[in-house]
Amino acid sequence: MGTPAQRKHSKSMDANAALSIVKELDRALAMHQYWIKDFYRFIICGESAPPVCVNQDAHLLCDFGRWYASLDEETFRLAPDVEKIGEPHKAMHDSARRLIESLPLGNEARKTSYLNFVDDSLNFKQAIHHCQSELLQRVCTVDHLTGAWNRHTMESRLREEAERVSRGSPPCVICMMDIDHFKTVNDQYGHPAGDLALSAVARFLMERLRIYDITFRYGGEEFLVCLPDTTLAAAEVLLNRLRVDLSVHPIRIGEDKTITISASFGIAALNAGELVADVVERADHALLCAKSRGRNCVCVWDIEPVSRQNC
Repeated sequence: MGTPAQRKHSKSMDANAALSIVKELDRALAMHQYWIKDFYRFIICGESAPPVCVNQDAHLLCDFGRWYASLDEETFRLAPDVEKIGEPHKAMHDSARRLIESLPLGNEARKTSYLNFVDDSLNFKQAIHHCQSELLQRVCTVDHLTGAWNRHTMESRLREEAERVSRGSPPCVICMMDIDHFKTVNDQYGHPAGDLALSAVARFLMERLRIYDITFRYGGEEFLVCLPDTTLAAAEVLLNRLRVDLSVHPIRIGEDKTITISASFGIAALNAGELVADVVERADHALLCAKSRGRNCVCVWDIEPVSRQNC
């Protein structure tokens, strides 16, 4: 399972890496189909089964097993569902071995072994398809540069949070954050360095916020953070601590070059019955207030929204 920080940060695999694993899993399925074809030939034609079918470690001897064993810890950390394929793959090979062992036995034993093998084979394929689906979903919902959730995902997630608050759940705070003087980083060090800085700031946020807080790439050098079950006062304390830590956090933009970056924060409460767009707008007003005060600060927009019934 990993630590909360690891689970929260696991979505940060970039699109190319995710698509590469999806492609490798397609290749793995093709390997599996060739193995199935050979296995049934052994069974039906009565040929002697090779070690890849009957050994205790048969799941390590097939092409898929060798590919799976070659994966590194980083792949499993970034794509936890890949690790879940290993057990159904081994179960399928164990069932195949038991089916071969049942051939000299009676029809009932062979039938039971055959049905178990079919079930385990289908479970293995379903595990691969589920993993691919999760990876493709990640490509569609995550900002490819920073690993934060993207703008499209933000809209649906914030609507869910608004509905939760409207049902009487604890309050929620929306934070708009903007990296201070980010244009200077691009101008002085180049856009590749700026991309590294953006990714580093996103990682900083995701690793230090609470497990249930949500970080989105809003656009450019702006991030939006959703803080569920949080009052404005608690959010101000939390984000001020984050702001101070970020301002002294070394950010690597090259092999031998690090910089520090500050940011401005604007926060507003998400109240029951109001539109998400209105809350985001108030948080953006608070962000502009923070910038007007010299940046590198947290501003709270605590004006109570006017009820529609009173308009």
